[in-house]
Amino acid sequence: SLAGADASGPDSAGAHLRAAREAAGLAIDAVAQQLKLAPRQVQALEDDDYAKLPGRTFVRGFVRNYARYLGLDPDEVVARLPRAEPLLDRPAITPAGRAMGHLPANAPGQRSIARWAIPLLLVAIVGAAGVYEMRRPQGEGRRLTERSELASPVLPADVGLAPGSATTTANLANPLATEPAAPLAGDAPYVAAAAPGAADDAARPTPAPADGLLVLSFKGPSWVQVKDRNGVVLLAQNGQPGMTQAVSGPLPLDVVVGNALNVSAAFQGQTVDLAPHVHANVARLSLQ
Repeated sequence: SLAGADASGPDSAGAHLRAAREAAGLAIDAVAQQLKLAPRQVQALEDDDYAKLPGRTFVRGFVRNYARYLGLDPDEVVARLPRAEPLLDRPAITPAGRAMGHLPANAPGQRSIARWAIPLLLVAIVGAAGVYEMRRPQGEGRRLTERSELASPVLPADVGLAPGSATTTANLANPLATEPAAPLAGDAPYVAAAAPGAADDAARPTPAPADGLLVLSFKGPSWVQVKDRNGVVLLAQNGQPGMTQAVSGPLPLDVVVGNALNVSAAFQGQTVDLAPHVHANVARLSLQ
């Protein structure tokens, strides 16, 4: 059993996790994102600094998830945790130092007044608006109606359009319009002039970046990370048996696969042999 290992020695749980992460070429930030932890918590796990973690139950759960993500045996890594570490047994909730003070005796009365003040104020505003509308002179409404009629002229019913004329009712209703009217039936079709060089720009093909397609099939538990030529992480996840994941991006693609014997890969339709690239059960290769 490894339960008696030194809490901060080379055989500790944190040292074991750090060595596996560094061998896989993973950053602490990437691990924290996958485990839904803060980077400082991942650092505390690797440093065996349990004072920065919430307690034994949480620490054991964090260690199990971290080990499973790296393709390690969770029980073996948990066994490396110290048994009698007081920092692992500390309570996750600290009792408050001072008791809450007593509420004033007149607090219910104050809340009751505030509860009724706002509705009464709204009723007063609505009533004042109604009184104003009732007492407003009727001439104001009539003047507003006359102004609106003058602002939108109406053509007489007996006004007709000359044959072949391109003037429409919309143009007459808006004398300031400067756009040409659409032609009537029988006129020559109207063709809008294109901006100089627009046809050349539309006909010129847009160059496509050189992308590569990688397909990963998982036969057992594993994890994978894929980056493109710009260092952008295209894929970072755990794989389960029966899962297939496809990813494409600008070449070359940098690929890291944990538990590589549980994964088969195909690049651009060709099978990729991961065995020559495996070291410590982690395959690292570049595809282009």
